[in-house]
Amino acid sequence: MCDYEKMSDLEGELGPIVGKEWICPGIYLLSARNDDELLSRDYYAVMEKSIIPPEARAYGRKRSSLWLFPMTDGSAEYKIIQYEVAKYRARNNLPLEEPLRATAFFAAQSFPEYFGAFPVPLHTSRGCTIRHWVLDNGIYWLETDRCEEVLAVCYPVWSTELSDLEMELGEQTKYDSRRDIEETLGYIFFPAEVSCIPLRELLRARPEWAGTVIDKPALMNAIWKAAPAYATLMNCQEQSGKNDLFFSLLAEAGVDAAPNISAANMIWLFPGAGDNFLLFRGANV
Repeated sequence: MCDYEKMSDLEGELGPIVGKEWICPGIYLLSARNDDELLSRDYYAVMEKSIIPPEARAYGRKRSSLWLFPMTDGSAEYKIIQYEVAKYRARNNLPLEEPLRATAFFAAQSFPEYFGAFPVPLHTSRGCTIRHWVLDNGIYWLETDRCEEVLAVCYPVWSTELSDLEMELGEQTKYDSRRDIEETLGYIFFPAEVSCIPLRELLRARPEWAGTVIDKPALMNAIWKAAPAYATLMNCQEQSGKNDLFFSLLAEAGVDAAPNISAANMIWLFPGAGDNFLLFRGANV
């Protein structure tokens, strides 16, 4: 049975396959869509005889003699296939959509056990690293040889989780600033005194930090202490619904809708909680 015939057998599970595209040896991009769906669902289909190593195939959903990697259901395993495909193209001098390093970086954010953890930066905007604490893969608290402390955030995290407003507080190494950090894919560093602001954004995607890595009430107090104008601006945006992207899109389209305003997104003051928000080593910043 040819590869296409194998994939046609999937229609009973996925629905009508409306698109099949050969990517590289043993790998296809499938698009499936039922009549009641507006958008198609995309999958990488990986054959047993392909360029993908067994340890990478193991991340997929085994179906008969192939492995499926959904691309549009919120899972991230397909990024491993994207990396292996990019590596194949690089080895064979074929054009790449983005540098191989960038493809690997974004996959490593979700699968450090496959790629290894992001390296702790040796050089920072405030000197060389002499001690470090791991907050998350690619998010480190550093102590430098200038006796300063900084929060270091790796490229895949800062480029997707931090807004331009937070990024304005960050610092780059001279190497990154001279060569364009979007090309070097380097770290952004936040001095300890303003680290509370990016940590607030990073905490929203990592609720498990609250009470273990970060004292959230103390973090809120630290924001009011370090940047009261920022705290006021964020609260005003939340109260006006500007932080609700869906509401903003509806408003631009002229649709009358009420914004989703959450008290959990407000920056409150907590008397008595102090502003020492780092729990992982009891640091006082």
